[in-house]
Amino acid sequence: MSADFSDCSPATTALLIAHWRAAPTWQKLNYINELNESLKLLALSDLRRRHPTESDAQLQRRLATRWLGADLADQVYGSIGEDSDAAH
Repeated sequence: MSADFSDCSPATTALLIAHWRAAPTWQKLNYINELNESLKLLALSDLRRRHPTESDAQLQRRLATRWLGADLADQVYGSIGEDSDAAH
């Protein structure tokens, strides 16, 4: 496995890779879940900035478009109209 973490020294990179390899599967899945939750919070923050007057439900729907793509989100939740925010 080759990794280039430009903000880490080669020794630190080696330690991180060794840690990830040694971690049990449940812990790796937990890391992924935490990263996904962080991404969701960042995306919601951006959506709130872009659409400050929308309700939480409307923002969640826009998040679904970002997360799933416009076509799948429309199939699951219905269309939200003109500006789906899919490409932002």
